[in-house]
Amino acid sequence: MSSRATHKQLFYSEMAKLLEAGFDIRKAAAVLKDTQLPKPQAALLKDLHCGLDAGESITAAFSRDSTLITPLERSIIEAGERGGKLAPAFQHLADYFKMIASVRLEMVKGMIYPVIVLHLGVFIGCVPAALMKGDVSLMETLGSLAKTLLIIYAVAAVFLLGIHAMLKMAPGNPTLDRLINRIPVLGKARRSMAMARFCKVYHSCILAGISMKETVQVASEAAQSGLIREAGVRLAKTAGAGGALGPEFMATAAFPKAFARSYSTGEEAGTLDKDLASWSKVFQEEAESSAKTLALVVPKVLYFFILGFVAWKILGFFGNYYSELDQIGE
Repeated sequence: MSSRATHKQLFYSEMAKLLEAGFDIRKAAAVLKDTQLPKPQAALLKDLHCGLDAGESITAAFSRDSTLITPLERSIIEAGERGGKLAPAFQHLADYFKMIASVRLEMVKGMIYPVIVLHLGVFIGCVPAALMKGDVSLMETLGSLAKTLLIIYAVAAVFLLGIHAMLKMAPGNPTLDRLINRIPVLGKARRSMAMARFCKVYHSCILAGISMKETVQVASEAAQSGLIREAGVRLAKTAGAGGALGPEFMATAAFPKAFARSYSTGEEAGTLDKDLASWSKVFQEEAESSAKTLALVVPKVLYFFILGFVAWKILGFFGNYYSELDQIGE
């Protein structure tokens, strides 16, 4: 998955570079098409070419295959297209996927050693003990080892699927979103990630000159947070009535207080575009830092439990060994 994020980061970075150099979208796509892109990005360019030929917008052309593009990408591209700011929009996406790729790489690297220790512990617990009995064949021993590993893999798969399902439900469930955000380290990483998405889309919409009501709606959806989506409903209602949004940001707990105060003063001073660009970078850095901390903490916690498992297996092995020695001595 991190490789997919890296591919997207490079793709959007190159698109932004070409558009900033004065290429139109068709010429930029033609240049990239000859660079041996990964299949998903090559498919995106093919959809773009077919869509533009059919008279579709750039956003609609990119979104022909929903499996190739996320709602966040669609929102930012649409805002950039509507405001004639596609290059900054693509750069926003490049920065975002660079962060995602970096975090996932750290997580994978951190998990390598604990996983090796786990397999070593299972091997120590199964193989020597079985061989000591003498009446167990090598194939039976290996079968026992494989069975133990399959059980561990199944438990891990169920656990990971449960976490994935819970995280998928959170964007549509404010209560669940609030509970997850209270988990140490993980909660901070999720909050910062949601705010980074919110600010990126909000900033792109402001640059595009989109109405405040629609801006709030699109940014709230793109944040992928139940709390922000719930707050977005109230914000959109206020924006639709022509009211100031600063007090609404201040009144809700869905947004950090420092951000809410900055938004309120920026709204009064007319500097929202600059402020949101700045906050987008702040939250992205916070999200990356928190996620990297999570990538360090999770393997260490897992390592602690694995060491306990390995110690239990080793003690069990030597316990059986000395028990058999005592029986022989008798």
